[in-house]
Amino acid sequence: MKTWMSERLIIRGVHMKDAKAMYDYAKDPRVGPNAGWVPHVSLDETKGVIKQMMKATPNNSGVYAVCLHDNVLIGTIDIHNIKPGFQGEMGLVLHPDYHNQGIMTEAGKILLIHGFEDLGLKRIEYRHFKDNHGSKRLREKLMFRYEGILRNGHQMPDKSVVDTVLSAMTDIDYFIRYQAFFAPTKATLKTL
Repeated sequence: MKTWMSERLIIRGVHMKDAKAMYDYAKDPRVGPNAGWVPHVSLDETKGVIKQMMKATPNNSGVYAVCLHDNVLIGTIDIHNIKPGFQGEMGLVLHPDYHNQGIMTEAGKILLIHGFEDLGLKRIEYRHFKDNHGSKRLREKLMFRYEGILRNGHQMPDKSVVDTVLSAMTDIDYFIRYQAFFAPTKATLKTL
């Protein structure tokens, strides 16, 4: 897995040493339900999740830790459901203490650069629940284009179903329409 450093972030692979920091937000009832999962009930549960995250497959970019320069995990970001050379879906979560600071906008730009330039994807999707206003704002900040509502698009852990908003960015959007949007991030991004 690659590691990137931007002006204020380190994006690196998730490791077992991140368990305590991840559990700190994964147990928070404001986090999991907005992403479609149940809050964690123990540190051991978080460790099990990290074990799964560390298993990269052809259909997953690997899960990356989002860290400030102190290298402590405050969230995760990935591209999953990858169809190599075609499309994938961005997923992310951030500790609530760090919301509304532009952190995920910066991390999202880095992973979109990776998805289009390193993975050669033609399309990256972004989905969120209709009532998740933070994810809606992030979608807009990252320039994903709204495509519609997937009615009953996600089954929750309690087996209920909810609508999801589908947005996407294509390689044409990335390389032509939004080239200037990504240029400042690319200019300062270092691969470690």
